This record gives sequence, C-alpha cells and structure tokens, in this order.
Amino acid sequence: MKLKILVDNCVDQPDVKGELGFSIYIEHQGFKVLFDLGQSNIFEENAKLFNIDISSIDALVLSHGHYDHTGGLNRFLELNSKAKIYLKGGVAFNKYNTNGKYIGIPQKVNIPEERLVSVSETTIELAEGIYIVPNIKLYDHSDTHFDHFIVGDEMMDDRHDYFLDEQFVTLVQDGKMTIVNGCAHRGIINIIQSAISEFSLPLRYVIGGFHTRHENEEFMTNLAKKLNLYDIEKIVTCHCTGMNQYSILKRDCKTNVEYGFVGKSIVID
Repeated sequence: MKLKILVDNCVDQPDVKGELGFSIYIEHQGFKVLFDLGQSNIFEENAKLFNIDISSIDALVLSHGHYDHTGGLNRFLELNSKAKIYLKGGVAFNKYNTNGKYIGIPQKVNIPEERLVSVSETTIELAEGIYIVPNIKLYDHSDTHFDHFIVGDEMMDDRHDYFLDEQFVTLVQDGKMTIVNGCAHRGIINIIQSAISEFSLPLRYVIGGFHTRHENEEFMTNLAKKLNLYDIEKIVTCHCTGMNQYSILKRDCKTNVEYGFVGKSIVID
C-alpha cells in the first residue's frame, strides 16, 4: 500500500503548497482512494507535482462535513467523472461555529446521485484491505472535540455538533491494520478503540489529525499515556493536531511519532 499526503497545514519542501486542511492519497493493487480534499484546489496542484492523476481516483471518502476537508469537492467533480463519493449522513446538516460562521460542505456543490454513496453505521470494504469505518463509539468521553461547533437550524432542540458524520479508513495488510482519520473530533482514542473492536488486529500506523491544537500540556501528556497503552508501530500526526502538541506526543509517546507534512510518503509493505 502506498500513501501520499496532498494537503496539510504545513510543508517542509519547496514548490508544494499548504493550507488549513487535509487530504491523503491511498493506492493498493491498482485501486486508488482519495481521503478528504482540503479547503481549496491545492489538492490538485500538489497531486500534479507528485504525478498523481485525480481523474483516475476510484473512490473519494470524506471524513466529515467541514470545509477544510470538503472544500475541493467542486474541482474534484470537474476532474474526475467516475469515483464514488462516500459521505456519512450527518454531512447533510449545515455546520457552523458558535460565532455563526458557516463552516460546512460547499453549499453550491451538486454531487450526481449515481455517484453518491450515503454511508450508515456499517463498515464498507472499498477494495481488498481498504475499509470505511463509520461507527465511532465514545469509549472515552474526555477525548472528544465538540466545543465551538453547532449544526442545523434554530428549530432544532439540540444544535450541538457531536460529529455523527465522522468516519475513518482502516487499511488491513498482513494481519495488521493502519488507521487513517481526518480530524478525530470524536477522539483519536475512540477511533482506535472502534477499529480494534471492528477488526481485532494489531496496529501498524495511526495517521491523521487529532484536533488537539488548542489543548494544553496536561491534556497532551494524558493523551500520550493513553496512546502508550496500544502497541502502535508509528504515529503520523497532521493538520489539526498542532505543532506544539505534536512535540509533546513525540516526547512522551513510546512509539515513533512523526509529522505528516505535505508530500510525505508512507509505504505499508
């Protein structure tokens, strides 16, 4: 399996572009998946630099309905005419921050009905060894990131966004699994535990954003202790983790922790 980060907040090489957002390319046995799209068309520009043909993508999986993961959707539809697009039901809700700013999926996007796959709570196998896991149970309520986010309209009784639309990808190869997630609003520990519950396999990599960039050192130290309970071979943090918070994880986690800059390649063999 080959993975390439196309969009992240940070870059560490010339020519590539970064932005607040996340997108990663996954390829296995000729099947090509794009997980998230960032907030603009930068995914396309970086893909060209890395010789990745967006028109050849077989499946697009969107981790949740925020603009920094879905903003490139219109451009993707212009470039790609075949990929199925996997969304979990909650992305249909209008999403806002608590200041009233709209932060959801592009409002003028028109996904052809025949290409849209509405994901429920059942794990989907996209191709051999590539799974969408939509059921993220809250085993640890302290490891959630729901503050400052609301959904729907004023007629709803509870507008708190619990990110019921969040889903992640699990890659299974040689009896081990790799987790690829977007923002981990429902918590990276909850995502890991949900994957273990689903597959009962040892962990190879955990890749993605942890949504911890506003968390203090105490929170991060405790998170590292929780991560240390799992035998993870490598953690690659990205996007909304935060650089200071990444540094704490790198210091306190017993496993190897790296940052997922734009252009980072990961090979699972």
